[in-house]
Amino acid sequence: MRRVATCLRNERPADDQGPATALLDDGPWGFHAVDGLPDLEAAPPYQGTHQDTDGPLPLSTGATATGFDDAVKDELASIERRARYLLAGRAGGGTPRRRPELSAYEVEVCDAMTARRDAAIHLQQVLADDVAQYECGMAGVRAGLSMEIMVPGVGGAARRNVSEVMGEFESARHRFRMALVAVALDNGMTAAQIGQAFAFSRQLASRYLKEAREQWPELADRNPVKMRVD
Repeated sequence: MRRVATCLRNERPADDQGPATALLDDGPWGFHAVDGLPDLEAAPPYQGTHQDTDGPLPLSTGATATGFDDAVKDELASIERRARYLLAGRAGGGTPRRRPELSAYEVEVCDAMTARRDAAIHLQQVLADDVAQYECGMAGVRAGLSMEIMVPGVGGAARRNVSEVMGEFESARHRFRMALVAVALDNGMTAAQIGQAFAFSRQLASRYLKEAREQWPELADRNPVKMRVD
């Protein structure tokens, strides 16, 4: 097969008029080009235009991503204030209140909440790395290097990493919900009340109750009663 002459950087024929001048592409990403193709050897290392800030990163639309609703944050803050108030014993003349003895299900809530927090931190870091690679990825795609991402060491590793930590986080969330369901059963809540508390259907609540009773068989005989109020 006859080799077709090309004009790549390392195969450019000698020019009596002197070396050809590499052109600078006028796109927003910018790269040196030879005959319209990226000249990666001559191009300087890519420098992203993204600047890290102390505040939340904007979306591509310019809007700011939102987290929990303010109402949820206020409710959680109220619970924390009440807990600190009770544990400090302010209602008892300044004498510290004895820490209540936790049930086995409440201990599991503590352990599950800690696991959920650690999984969230792990996921947060992986997603931060994913966001940080946006500029680099976009530059590669715009330079015609999309297929460079389709290798196990890049696309495969990134996909597996994100999938694993998302699975870890979802598993921790499920464990946390299961522990709360066990506490709810121990306090006499019905499937309807549990569904209302978690804002999901009664059918899904029933499945959680079934799983909780399988995990903690002693809860199988618990009948809903009027909830205890401290």
